[in-house]
Amino acid sequence: PPAPLPPAPLAGPGVVVRAQPSPGYVGGKVVVTYTVRNGDNATATGLRLRLGLPGNIPSGPLPAGCTAGRCALPDLAPGASTVVRVVLSPDRALRTSITARLTTTGTDADRSDNVSRIPLRILQPRIIAVPAVGKPGFVTSVRGKDFPPGAPVKLRWNPGITASAVPTLPNPDGTFIAQLLILAKDQTGPRTITARGPGFSPVKTDFLVVVGTITPPDEVTRR
Repeated sequence: PPAPLPPAPLAGPGVVVRAQPSPGYVGGKVVVTYTVRNGDNATATGLRLRLGLPGNIPSGPLPAGCTAGRCALPDLAPGASTVVRVVLSPDRALRTSITARLTTTGTDADRSDNVSRIPLRILQPRIIAVPAVGKPGFVTSVRGKDFPPGAPVKLRWNPGITASAVPTLPNPDGTFIAQLLILAKDQTGPRTITARGPGFSPVKTDFLVVVGTITPPDEVTRR
């Protein structure tokens, strides 16, 4: 009798999801990347990708071919891949997760790599002044937490005059300590310190400028 034919080769599609940056920051952007890659043996057909995006984070429009969180993907030749990207715009601090689920109407040698899940944390940068009260000519310490590491942060008085200074670069853990000068002839009264930079929304903290004792707002110290 003739020898039996070898079995037909099987496709091997799988999916991996990634988010960048991770963690993300309120007021910044998080790019979610779904990468679907096929094995080396056969063409993968009938591919469908389900995007498990967090419902409590605003997102941009879905790519072409995606509707209601589901995407129809092109057939993939052996060793080929395709990428789907979605941009998130976090507006509050939270902890959540992102998932991907891949299905196929064709063959699949290993279905264990058809689901991918990653955690995602969104941080809210914040600052405090230590101390939060000072006289004209005083230098206060501004301490930041949960900022994008290495992203330049500029500090500014409002109202009041901000002395020129180089931006502060947060440490790898997202913290920084910077100094902010109250000019000697600047006005007294309540004001705010605002921190601005790329990748996050501006954040503020309160401050009070006094001369000896609390004086009426908008008073200017004269020499």
